[in-house]
Amino acid sequence: MESARSSLDGAAAGLSVRLLGPLTVIRDGATVQLPASRKLRALFTYLALAPHAVGRSRLCELLWDVPNDPRGELRWCLSKLRGIFDEPDRHRIETSGDTVALDLKGISVDAVDVASAAASGIETLNLERLQALSRLFVGDFLDGLEIDRSPHFNSWLIAQRRRFSSWHAAILEQLVSKLPADADEMFAHLETWLELNPFDERAHVALLTSLARRGQIAACEDHLASAAQLFASEDLDFGRVREAWRSIRSERPAATLRAQPALLPAAAQASIVLPHADTATSKASLAVMPFVEEAGIGGPRGGPSRGGLADGLTHDIITRLAKLRDFFVIARGSVFALAEKNIAPEDAGRRLNVDYVATGTVRSQAGRVAVSVELVEVRTARIVWAETFERRPDDIFAVLDDIGDSIVSSISAEIEMV
Repeated sequence: MESARSSLDGAAAGLSVRLLGPLTVIRDGATVQLPASRKLRALFTYLALAPHAVGRSRLCELLWDVPNDPRGELRWCLSKLRGIFDEPDRHRIETSGDTVALDLKGISVDAVDVASAAASGIETLNLERLQALSRLFVGDFLDGLEIDRSPHFNSWLIAQRRRFSSWHAAILEQLVSKLPADADEMFAHLETWLELNPFDERAHVALLTSLARRGQIAACEDHLASAAQLFASEDLDFGRVREAWRSIRSERPAATLRAQPALLPAAAQASIVLPHADTATSKASLAVMPFVEEAGIGGPRGGPSRGGLADGLTHDIITRLAKLRDFFVIARGSVFALAEKNIAPEDAGRRLNVDYVATGTVRSQAGRVAVSVELVEVRTARIVWAETFERRPDDIFAVLDDIGDSIVSSISAEIEMV
């Protein structure tokens, strides 16, 4: 089976695209020279990941903050993309009415491969597939691409980088649990996992376990001390990691704990078994992060913000969910405090040690209010559920009450089904 990385780097024929790192297009094994326009690159990437055709008005709002001729700029970018991706017998840039879509059939796109694997369930993948996916991450999503005066696109870009970072960490966690403990790449995966998620208790426990199996107890103690300082700097509880370390030491014979790596018994080659979340309670745990407001088309410019309707809706949802007995909900003060520090939702979920994180956006435009919500499983970065609720704002309070009811019932039902 050809690795996912080699399909991008050395394909003898066909077209492939790298988004996990600087945007790179490869045709028949040769890198395609792209126009210098950042907005052209941003437009292609947005269309590549869009689940459906996108309206031209949305694309103009996303990328052009000047009143001159945004639709003319959009047409220019689309014409350049046609020159790069269209084939004699196939038009890759599809326009229908006022919408634009990108046909990616037959094109290998690393980010799409990762997103597809995440949707199927990263925890279900075999070792070979996990290794192939991990090799795709050669840098941040769209590394080096930011666009001035395009707050909506930059907000989308930040969200995508967070999402792919979470998927990368989930892939690494699965690799660590499935690789033999003495595999050459084990420490590289552990270090990257911790770099991505420095407050993930499971990553620290996995590193301590791996070091202990090699008899590197001094290194364990050094790591424990530095990690404790890191957690303390953010007022986070480090007790579970300390307890896990005591358990690791107690399970290792004294002779093994003093051994050098070369003297480790063969049993040390077994895979690392990661600790499960606290099972003292059967209730699932959930953090509802503060929703953000996005300006609609024709509204005031600016990126997503908090306050107003979004904060009110968040407070209402947390209060309603907290009244249910099916699961444990993190208090409002804790999630709002993390949001004030600009902590990403997935990172907040790990810091709060919860099973699920819910996020949402509120958007008012064209005589309606739209609220989009996602429920993500923290450990696997899997989107368990996503939905958009739209209502006419005739009575804004009744609308928010209606949307709040729908969100609460949907989240409750999804968590019960998982």
